[in-house]
Amino acid sequence: MNKTIRKTGLLIAVAAALFITIVSGAAPAPRAFADGDRVCFVGDSITHGGLYHSYITLFYATRFPDRDIKTINNGISGDSASGATRRFDWDIAEHKPTVSTIMMGMNDVNRGLYGKENPDETNLASRKSALDRHNASMRKLSEQLKAVNSEIIYITPSIYDQTSTMEKENLYGVNDALEKCGEEARKLATEFNGSVVDFHGVMSRVNAEYQKADPKRTIVGGDRVHPHALGHLVMAYTFLKAQKISPCVSQVVIDSSTGKLAESRNVKVSELVAKADEVRFSSIEKALPFPIPSGSEGALELVPFVADLNQETLAVRGLSKGIYTLTIDDVAVGEYTAEALEKGINLAENTKTPQYKQAQSVAKANAKRHSLVSGKLRSFVHTEIYLKSQKDLDMNNFKAIEDVLNARVAKMKEKKLSYAGYYAGQTKIYLKEKPKEAEYIRQIEEAEKVMETTKTPVKHQFVLKRK
Repeated sequence: MNKTIRKTGLLIAVAAALFITIVSGAAPAPRAFADGDRVCFVGDSITHGGLYHSYITLFYATRFPDRDIKTINNGISGDSASGATRRFDWDIAEHKPTVSTIMMGMNDVNRGLYGKENPDETNLASRKSALDRHNASMRKLSEQLKAVNSEIIYITPSIYDQTSTMEKENLYGVNDALEKCGEEARKLATEFNGSVVDFHGVMSRVNAEYQKADPKRTIVGGDRVHPHALGHLVMAYTFLKAQKISPCVSQVVIDSSTGKLAESRNVKVSELVAKADEVRFSSIEKALPFPIPSGSEGALELVPFVADLNQETLAVRGLSKGIYTLTIDDVAVGEYTAEALEKGINLAENTKTPQYKQAQSVAKANAKRHSLVSGKLRSFVHTEIYLKSQKDLDMNNFKAIEDVLNARVAKMKEKKLSYAGYYAGQTKIYLKEKPKEAEYIRQIEEAEKVMETTKTPVKHQFVLKRK
């Protein structure tokens, strides 16, 4: 990586960190999830198929392996706050959430109303009406969550990129409307004793910095709406930072001149033998490093995720000058100078360590869990929202369901509606995959068991020896 990119990344990281510090004092901060929490992430497509909550789930599994925390994807593509209120009883409340996050607005604002250079009074009135409906529905959803004794974390909406010069049509003004949704979320947080995570503010700032080098770039996707993996890691970082999670995975500081352990945190060190040119010890860390998901690595140049949330530190003082080979469980994982070891190295960035590889196993199971939930179960719910609205439809009569869904698609095609193809695809998925739901649930539970059995840290043998 060249120095220019490093410098740019550092400047963006500092800006993002300062911004988070500023906004964190402007609204109540959410607490960290605790053992026994059941967390519902309520939202639209950015939650339904998005990755930010999957990354948060993975972070908690690796950082707090002793906590039993259940996270539930309650996103629905195309949904709004009013839609969430209608599906509340059978899709949200049934999970008995102790904590619920709400991120709504992208569909509520009615994006089709924007992008006009000279909006007339009718258009402006329609925009206001859409926001008024959003606010009323957010209040009702808040009341519903409070009625089932769920804490509420209001997430200001992720951004609509109206600043990128990409070729995709720019519905300018949507992001400003989303900012107003965020303002309403802050008001509701105060009224309902909730907390706030500011995705909108942080993503707006980070995206602006990102585009200084190339105005066509974006931390969200090519449709200006749906963040890709990079954007979702920025979102997960913002959420975890708001929860004031410690950066410490573990910390070991050894003084080779005295042969003693000078400092340790979140780790148990034993069998220590330290000399001027060689150090040996055993350790059991209480956490695993966070394995950076494939495709999201670019986020590390935009926000200080590693510095703020992923520090697995090993420092050895008083070593003789030279280069040292670090071996963990008889496998060489890196070479470091005595000067670097004096300052401390961050093993969370070393993908060769057994701890990182173990964390990757947890990540693999989590990715499978997320894929099945978002790609199968949530798609089923998406279709069932419509089915449940049909009067006198027997949900146990699959032939009747098939007829209803096919009739809906036929009517859409007859009217030549632009979204007919999408619903035709959703219908095809439902009719083909819904009969396999029990098997998908079994696979999800199996993936969760793998996560549970894989996330527990184990004892490792460290040897640091001068070459």
